[in-house]
Amino acid sequence: MKKYLVILVAMLGCGLLPMNLGAISMPHIFADHMVLQRDAEIALWGKSAPKEQITVELNGVKKRGLANASGQWKVVLPPMEAGGPYTLTVSGKSDTLSFVDVLLGEVWICSGQSNMEFRLSSAMNSAKEIADADNYPGLRSFHVGQVMSHVPLNDVEGEWQCCTSATAGDFSAVGYFFARELYRRLGVPIGFINTSWGGTDIESWMSMEAIEQFPKYKRLQERMRSPRFEEYVQRSDENRAKFVESMKEEPGMAEQWYSTSYPKDDWKELVVPGLWSNDDLVAIDGVVWQTCTLELPEEYVGKEAILSLHVIDDDDITWINGQRVGETAGYDVRRLYHVPAGVLKEHNEITLKISDYRGGGGLYGPAHEIYLKIGDKTWPLSGTWRYKVSASSSDFDFVEYGPNAYPSLLYNAMVNALTGLSMRGVIWYQGENNTNRASEYFDLFPALINDWREKWGKEFPFYWVQLANYMEPVAEPGESLWAQVRAAQTQALSLPHTGQAVIIDIGEANDIHPKNKQDVGLRLARHALHKDYGFSDVVCESPFADTAHRVGDKVIVQFAHVAEGLMVKNKYGYLMSFAVAGSDGVYKWVQAKVVGKNRVVLSCPDISTPVSVRYAWGDNPDDANLYNSAGLPATPFEIEIE
Repeated sequence: MKKYLVILVAMLGCGLLPMNLGAISMPHIFADHMVLQRDAEIALWGKSAPKEQITVELNGVKKRGLANASGQWKVVLPPMEAGGPYTLTVSGKSDTLSFVDVLLGEVWICSGQSNMEFRLSSAMNSAKEIADADNYPGLRSFHVGQVMSHVPLNDVEGEWQCCTSATAGDFSAVGYFFARELYRRLGVPIGFINTSWGGTDIESWMSMEAIEQFPKYKRLQERMRSPRFEEYVQRSDENRAKFVESMKEEPGMAEQWYSTSYPKDDWKELVVPGLWSNDDLVAIDGVVWQTCTLELPEEYVGKEAILSLHVIDDDDITWINGQRVGETAGYDVRRLYHVPAGVLKEHNEITLKISDYRGGGGLYGPAHEIYLKIGDKTWPLSGTWRYKVSASSSDFDFVEYGPNAYPSLLYNAMVNALTGLSMRGVIWYQGENNTNRASEYFDLFPALINDWREKWGKEFPFYWVQLANYMEPVAEPGESLWAQVRAAQTQALSLPHTGQAVIIDIGEANDIHPKNKQDVGLRLARHALHKDYGFSDVVCESPFADTAHRVGDKVIVQFAHVAEGLMVKNKYGYLMSFAVAGSDGVYKWVQAKVVGKNRVVLSCPDISTPVSVRYAWGDNPDDANLYNSAGLPATPFEIEIE
């Protein structure tokens, strides 16, 4: 008997058993101030003593259920109209739970990465918006705690918060503006559940069953399913600590690799700018030294200068001719270093120590931002550099146990427990983290949508935000990974009951987190209002290129979803951001104008055989200015010419 008592005490200490073995418990999503979905069956569930009869009462409706042999129970209430506040009571033989201030209304799940996580307190006009939050007491937010798990969990951390000026600042800005617009138009309570995590890949938000469709993750999944996974994670953390220590002790500083006298003839070549892509660099974190040389005319020797290295992932120390001229920590911080008088010579050696802690590393960004400038004279530094590795994660057996280390970690911990919940639909803002593997998004994104719908057991509405314009605009048309992800997002519209908020017009070149979250939320809300709530007068779709065909030296592009007609946002009426490629595949800017209600005519006299058209195709097509009469920007596209 004593042996079993010791085991029981140990289990209680680890939180494996409730202190009251007959106590009723429910997941955290069921709590005071919650919003339950109106006009749909309301599923409620939890744990109790085995075989215990459970009675649930809400809004005058009472239903009973019976716990199974493991103490798990579920009760489903019939659909109810919007209203409240009510008290929800859940009682068993000797225990009762009561939840107060319960509302019936609309429930939406908001998910994705940092632009969904982005708080109202950081949004445009945040002080005014937060002060205004007191006017929307029927809004409620549940913020899911950020947790990872290699196995599906049955609960999430978090609590429901009422919308006030004291609480709203921590709400998801996109979620808030979406919910607020629904609240204004519908006049019913709105609950939005924010389950998001910045800097995360789409794979982490997919269930393990969905990931099985993609063979490249087989090895990682086998490791996750191993009974020794937690032991592996602990060992991996220990090895990572050794790797971090190796970065501190890397030989480059002690041996003065930054010195011009240090031989660099055996250093390998790489192309700058760009994240490390050489075979021995592409999969590592660590410390890599990079160097290049620059010849200067005699009249510039010894002059003060500005060294521009744009951005470096993650940290750098930079020398010119053995003299330190700058150092910066942060993968998204602009590097502009002042070069003092007396440093520059006729033959110059620029050397960087780059420390990368996770993800891609290196000196990246537009080539024209990598230069040395003396007065009005600029020398480009892009092109072939040389490098040497001084500390590499490949020498240590570990996997960074963050949300992107393994697929499904966030689905398991932050979504799985919600799948039984009655709700209306999902809004999604993610994709930035997958731009380096843009081609995969064409398969991953629809797989996620289908996965979540299968887990909920219904084809709920799924609306998302297309990636905003970001980074420096380019002078000539070219390839773009961001444009490819946008194309993948647009292609997912082939799935039923989906919608896309196009925001190619409100991004910021220097900030991956644009502050204008108001328009993002409103454009998402347009889809819900039109498609789910019967507001037929609300235009929700952006103009979309249907066909393109050639007539002489012109190409005519036909658009759908133009509302009352296409519009050009330019005081001179110029239409921008259209490019046409001939049989050589090289795109060139072309003149374009709106003709009639739904056509754009492109003039291509210098392109003998036009084969395809692109619009707003780039990381940051900041001149894109085609809209419909409802003020929605045209969807970026690439389309073949018939």
